Amino acid sequence: MISLYQSLKYKLKGETKSSVSHLAYKRDDGLYMAELYQFTCDHNVVDLQILFDRASNSHTFMIVVGIEFRPMEKVEHKEDENQPISDSDVNWEVKIPTDYEEIMKLSVNRLQWTTKEEVYSIMRNGFLINGYYKEGSIWFSLDKHGKKCLMISAKEAFSFYKKLSLPGSRFGEAAQFYFEYNSINTEVQSQLVSFETRYATYLVYKLLPDQSGFEAPMRVEDTEYSGSGGNFWYIYLVSPQTLVIRLKADQNTSNPPNKLNTRDLPQQRSDGWMEVQLLEFQSNKTIERKCINLSLTNVGGFDKKKFSGLIIEGIEIRPI
Repeated sequence: MISLYQSLKYKLKGETKSSVSHLAYKRDDGLYMAELYQFTCDHNVVDLQILFDRASNSHTFMIVVGIEFRPMEKVEHKEDENQPISDSDVNWEVKIPTDYEEIMKLSVNRLQWTTKEEVYSIMRNGFLINGYYKEGSIWFSLDKHGKKCLMISAKEAFSFYKKLSLPGSRFGEAAQFYFEYNSINTEVQSQLVSFETRYATYLVYKLLPDQSGFEAPMRVEDTEYSGSGGNFWYIYLVSPQTLVIRLKADQNTSNPPNKLNTRDLPQQRSDGWMEVQLLEFQSNKTIERKCINLSLTNVGGFDKKKFSGLIIEGIEIRPI
């Protein structure tokens, strides 16, 4: 869905707290729409007066066609792919890659096994291999379906960061951002992904307790194809919320925006990190390596001190 960053600040008349809608979505008729509120119809008449803060909005001139009321859409749900290994894994023999010996030789540590069942267990748990630029910067594993997965460390994938010692990370370190712009430039060898498989790439990160500097989205641009004309989109590091209009004093709640489905929102992982999807790609036998070249840009005016609260473990590549 095509979206436009517009930072629209508004509030209901009588309310003291303002809300901000950061993205507008393009409709089939060419117009853009921004979600303001959600509510449940109870057949009562409501005097709805919305005040817009012109001084704080990113567009000082805007043609408003009208206000539209539409039913809520169903939100997609996805299965958590970060589940721990289960003792009930079945048919493990057919899930082992045919080139498992070559891949296990890539480990930075010497791996030992006597049976194929041990091979499967090692691959499910994962192990470190060398990256294209840095040693021990890629974590290889298999998912529960026997598909190849990768975690590429921040030091391998990102350009600008401050090294942060982090014993709890599989890489022993992470990257702390200190700048409102960054870029991902890395390569994925075809041997390390399953052939003819649709993959998604996720940003794996943590935020310090003060998350107020990350409420606006970040712009992601595919710089490898940027010459083809505006190949960019937006991601959220903190789940955006739409205010639900309260009918009683104790009913003031909020929900995720109706136009965003689960894959557009940051998710809590079982390992304690957060993740948000960056892009998708299709693996192909004829391509020796997949290049991932993305730029991540602050479009919401993050405070630089607060922006340093973004801690990146790396990017994970796993089948959809």
